[in-house]
Amino acid sequence: MKQIAKSVIPAFFLALPLCAQTPGSEIAKWQDGKDACVSITFDDSSINQFRIAVPLLNERRLPGTFFIVTGDIQGSKYQPAFAGRPIMDIIRESEEVPTTKENMFERTAMLNYLQTVQQVPELRGFSAQNLERPIARADLPALAAAIDPLLAKLRQSGVAYATGARKSAVGDRRYVLTWDEMRRHMAEGHEMANHSITHPFMPALDEANIAYELDKSKQEMLEQLGPKSTFSVEAPYGIDDPRVKDVVASRFPLTRNWVLDDFMDGFLRDDRHDPTQSKKEYVQWQRGPLSRTTLAEMKGWVDTSQAHGIWLVLVIHGIEGIGWESLTTETVRSYYDYIAEREGHLWVATFQDGAKYARERHNSAIATKASGDRIEVMVTHSLDKTLYDLPLTVKTPIPADWKLVRFQQGQDVRWLPVHHEGDAAYVMYRIAPNGQPATLEKAPN
Repeated sequence: MKQIAKSVIPAFFLALPLCAQTPGSEIAKWQDGKDACVSITFDDSSINQFRIAVPLLNERRLPGTFFIVTGDIQGSKYQPAFAGRPIMDIIRESEEVPTTKENMFERTAMLNYLQTVQQVPELRGFSAQNLERPIARADLPALAAAIDPLLAKLRQSGVAYATGARKSAVGDRRYVLTWDEMRRHMAEGHEMANHSITHPFMPALDEANIAYELDKSKQEMLEQLGPKSTFSVEAPYGIDDPRVKDVVASRFPLTRNWVLDDFMDGFLRDDRHDPTQSKKEYVQWQRGPLSRTTLAEMKGWVDTSQAHGIWLVLVIHGIEGIGWESLTTETVRSYYDYIAEREGHLWVATFQDGAKYARERHNSAIATKASGDRIEVMVTHSLDKTLYDLPLTVKTPIPADWKLVRFQQGQDVRWLPVHHEGDAAYVMYRIAPNGQPATLEKAPN
């Protein structure tokens, strides 16, 4: 059943909050009065997402959101680096100063940089993600036991380490992504979102290096793709770390790691609770299909979303053998077909647009006046108008004798069909919030 935010149609202008109980104009929960919302998102910018998934999405006119690792895109200006003190100062200091609460994140950030970017042989086998448990438990002895022997190896190597370009080569050019390609896909309606420069495990980084990864990748995307690409972010590995949360959430309007809106419940990828039991106005339900996930289970997520008005956020990684937990092309094709066949009931939106619509609706009010064969409607919201400009869908009751309605807001003119629910007649239309008043007029007989 479609869920609607209620306001009022008095005979004079009156702005009311959405919780008003008086019947009248209503803002639909989802765009065009759809029952639910689905966002198809992708992590890590692996090549088959663009060679296989994008063409399949375009064929069905479905938008996707791609969280891209900017350092992997050819021609990126901002390259991987270690932010902070000279690396050799840290290594030499470690001979006299053991790992402590005060220096552990600087050291793990440095080790991560040397291993993943410079591919230092002495750190072969080291993974910052393997430190997840001792970091979460603040287990300093366990961290020191993992870190100090590696620092000793670096001291013994006799190599003078410094920040610099990564050593890995570009490789097979069939697997190279370019900013031109990203711009083309944005023009097709897809969202490009932030996934850092190097895809690090951020709970193992100090704040300076978390900030570098986020700020420089954000600047790269702003310069290459424009401001719309700087709205959404996902800290790699789907982490949920309170220290990292503060750094990430302060830099982007929307993060896929945490649902920060008080009116929305969040069920992230590993959450097995039942989203249909939530009492909140909105529910964001993230599901990440793995290579072993059946198509029937994936379809079930869509069915549950549609039946309960839930925002289903799909998190996809590899496709056809490239990327983590790869899905087959046939699975992806069949799943997109299943979603596209339900577009009469499902709003398929980018991750950014799904959040924008929910936030705008939650923070909106309607002002209306009716006079004769003319109704005037204005929708306003209290959010930053430079970020939140997505049209909202409004349902307005009209007199029973209206057969066709002329809508106008500024230069936007449309003819609206009349719908009926029992004896009641209404029109449904998209309206730009914080714009000029929109007029609904009875069409001449």
